[in-house]
Amino acid sequence: MSRSFLTLVLALVAAGLCACSTTADAPKPKPPFVARSQTLEITNGIKVLTTVGMPNGFAPIAGHPPIWLQNGAEIGVIGTENGHTIVYGLGGAGWRTGRILAAETGPRAVEAGTIVDVAASPDGMTLATAMVTADGKRLDVITRDLIATGAGNVIVSFDGHYDSVSMNWLNGSTIAVGLRRHPDPPPEIHPKSEQSDESNELDTEPPTNPADGLQLIVIAGSSSVAPLKLPCAMSQLSWSEHGVYAVGQGDHDAPPIIIDRRKSTCTRFHVHEPIHVLDWDNDDEGSFLYVGPDPSRHTIGVYKYDIATGAEKLVAVSTAAASFTDGGDIIALGSQKLTFRGATEHPEEPMLAQVAISEPDQGSVDLKSLGFNTTPNMFAESTMAYSKGSDDTVMQIYAPSAPVPWRKIVTYSLRTDTAFLLAAGPAKGTVTMSWSPKGRWVAILDGDTSTGTVLSVLVPPR
Repeated sequence: MSRSFLTLVLALVAAGLCACSTTADAPKPKPPFVARSQTLEITNGIKVLTTVGMPNGFAPIAGHPPIWLQNGAEIGVIGTENGHTIVYGLGGAGWRTGRILAAETGPRAVEAGTIVDVAASPDGMTLATAMVTADGKRLDVITRDLIATGAGNVIVSFDGHYDSVSMNWLNGSTIAVGLRRHPDPPPEIHPKSEQSDESNELDTEPPTNPADGLQLIVIAGSSSVAPLKLPCAMSQLSWSEHGVYAVGQGDHDAPPIIIDRRKSTCTRFHVHEPIHVLDWDNDDEGSFLYVGPDPSRHTIGVYKYDIATGAEKLVAVSTAAASFTDGGDIIALGSQKLTFRGATEHPEEPMLAQVAISEPDQGSVDLKSLGFNTTPNMFAESTMAYSKGSDDTVMQIYAPSAPVPWRKIVTYSLRTDTAFLLAAGPAKGTVTMSWSPKGRWVAILDGDTSTGTVLSVLVPPR
């Protein structure tokens, strides 16, 4: 892979000059596209398709980026508002027509309760919501046809209290729900003298439908549930491209696991602490990237793991931004000089931000400088969204600044070997990002409850 450092650096410098240069002798031309939010300023010259202000009190939820629905005609935005989770759908011209797709309260809610997970079908035409009822005694799975009217319908219910709920679409007609049931309290034992004759009467309560473990819901026709009994405690699941494997990422009460759906087996992962799966290799069903602790448990790293062989490889140190590319290469944010020891002993040391593209088949790594410094602890807070449709990535990176760190949103195109600064601003609030289905546009949701939240759809230069 032959790529030019000069092209990359010049592109970033040009973007910075476009945003910051001034001239004393000539008036500064008004840029054709300018948009602002309360926490990010979009670089002058970046084409903005729309900026939409969300209702007062709305805030994004980290880890839940905008969802592109109906082939990009609508964007689903997940956040909190007045203490409740809500999902808005933005469509129409400039995605400026809003509607409520799922809510915990109010007239647009199917029922009162708590939303614990949201997932869109692969074609973006159906939205599934996992809702715990207000009394906490039942979990309902609700689906909504996005081209139909109405708030949706409950397709299946599971009685009980659950400590973990995870919902994913395996294909257009199957939803996988991972459940970890809260342990039932031990039954109360009463002295025989205190028992009444009523205890011998038949129980007239309605039957319940308790569940635990992995549940496969087939929504075609009349919905049906096929439990997959596995001797492992469920946690948040991440599924491979075709639903063959899943990784239970672990939490405080359950270790990470690997599920093989074809063999109906689950095994403990070798890492005991919770991990976070970043991506799965489309060309190799059993390979995935994950963020996990370093051997000393003092910082983090990105690792590639192969389920078939058990082989593991360190990809990057002290970062949470990496992805497989369309051709099976790996792109990661980091620094060539960064080591686990350095990240632990010198977490505030400035170092050059770089993008690394590795080709496993050839054993080569190509490094690209982004032209500014960051620190190991800021690398660890970085995020990345990759588009396999356009072979582009958008990264959220932080740089040292006073009184608060500076957030930079940078795109990098693997096809043209160019990077551009899309937006920057003080690291306040939450930013989530996603690519449109074909990778032509980037949706950026940024803000918080105090400053307000804005959805921007940008066209990255290439």
